[in-house]
Amino acid sequence: MREKQYRSLCEACDAALLAPDATLERVSIPWLHVIREHPVVLAQYMDVVHPSKGIGRWTRRLVRSVRSSVTWGRQILRALRSSGSQWFGRELPHRIDVLVVSHLLNPSQAGQADDFYFGRLPGEMASQGRSVLIALINHTVKSDEALANEWKDDAVPRVILSRSLNLLAERDFRIRLRREARRLRELAAKEADPSVRRVLLGAAAEALSGGAQSNLRLARQIAALVAELSPKAIIVTFEGHAWERIAFAAARSAQPDVRCVGYQHSVLFLLQHAVRRNLGSGYDPDRILTAGAVSKAQLERVPDFARTPISVLGSNRGASAGVTDSASVPRSGDRKRACLVLPEGFESECYLLFEFSLACARALPDLPFIWRLHPLTNFQALAAANRRLRKLPPNVTLSEGTLEEAVNQSRWVLYRGTTAVVKAVLEGVRPIYLACENELSIDPLQGVGDWRQRVTTINDFGRVIGHATRLREDSGEEGTVEQDSRAAREYCAQLFTPFDYDVLSEI
Repeated sequence: MREKQYRSLCEACDAALLAPDATLERVSIPWLHVIREHPVVLAQYMDVVHPSKGIGRWTRRLVRSVRSSVTWGRQILRALRSSGSQWFGRELPHRIDVLVVSHLLNPSQAGQADDFYFGRLPGEMASQGRSVLIALINHTVKSDEALANEWKDDAVPRVILSRSLNLLAERDFRIRLRREARRLRELAAKEADPSVRRVLLGAAAEALSGGAQSNLRLARQIAALVAELSPKAIIVTFEGHAWERIAFAAARSAQPDVRCVGYQHSVLFLLQHAVRRNLGSGYDPDRILTAGAVSKAQLERVPDFARTPISVLGSNRGASAGVTDSASVPRSGDRKRACLVLPEGFESECYLLFEFSLACARALPDLPFIWRLHPLTNFQALAAANRRLRKLPPNVTLSEGTLEEAVNQSRWVLYRGTTAVVKAVLEGVRPIYLACENELSIDPLQGVGDWRQRVTTINDFGRVIGHATRLREDSGEEGTVEQDSRAAREYCAQLFTPFDYDVLSEI
């Protein structure tokens, strides 16, 4: 997808969300919130940019219809087995100061005192005498109730939001979404612009997806929690997703004076969209907290946020982040000679980086490669689906330890969209970004300057490695490289800064 096509897509989706007749049901459709320019994200919009014709068009419609029916069927089964509880966990306190909405990505996180996204922040607020409750969205396959029981007597109580309510409630959500889908189809029939018409029809189809129904369920749960606990503020992770806006609207519907705070916890990509625009009508944050100074500066340049207070809260990833003294960071040429490969949690990204590095490993048999998987991926599952990964050459190994251990063994890091690369750069590892033809960049290190290298072919990669290996013969050039390395580390240290708990007094 070209940048012009991407921007047109964003404008068409925003027009649907900002229309005078836009409803909560429409805003709940995840598909209408274009998050960023990642190819995995953009794949769902290819029918808008490059519409199918003939049998392909009808095949896609059939697949969507079948998927919608299967999703609804599964939801009916869940509802029939559901106790009807909106959440699971300890008995709720009578009243709280702050409601934090976060995520449970892996069963191993259950029972932990620190939150995956907010770290020690909720506990710090509790130590300051503020009552806090964490509501977790369960992204695992383990049951909500079983996970909730993992927390015993932690200072900050948790509840796991149920993935299903009773059948009557789920049927109500479905009826509301069917009604919205019909409205969107009617709007599409009157629309003269073909691309806008395709967006409206796509939104109509996606209204019946499981994501939209989950967001309406979340709205009911958040409204119920806010009504029962009367928090002064609600804090949610903030990336531009539909559920975040729905959470704000639901909280305000239950308590109009509640303060809605969005925590922008990751790197902002160059064309990241949904997080950078206001929706009005109660869907926008009253305040934005960022993970670092770089994203704060980026959001402050957004016209929509001219009147929105923005502060640097920091990140649990910034706890050890900082530009250490040059003497304590190995010079690039003195690091162990290995290339760390860091894919994101998407299967397609794992295959892309692993297959490319596999070809490089065969072309450069003396160069060790360390494959480090995202915590949500499993190499056995990847290899079962991709035969190319089943037999690895001797110079390719899987990282068995921590990310820090893998970083310490590496001189280069091959990456695409992962923000884990920031940790490697802070330790003096040189980043090599793998770009694909006819693709918008998804590089999270846009601001690191000449220290980052960009490759598209195996020959490109070989030249980068060969040039870096020869640097020690030219001490003057190596000195320039070390200056570039320090500049890159200084930039990355501003992407994720340590938590500043004094900011909590402003919430």
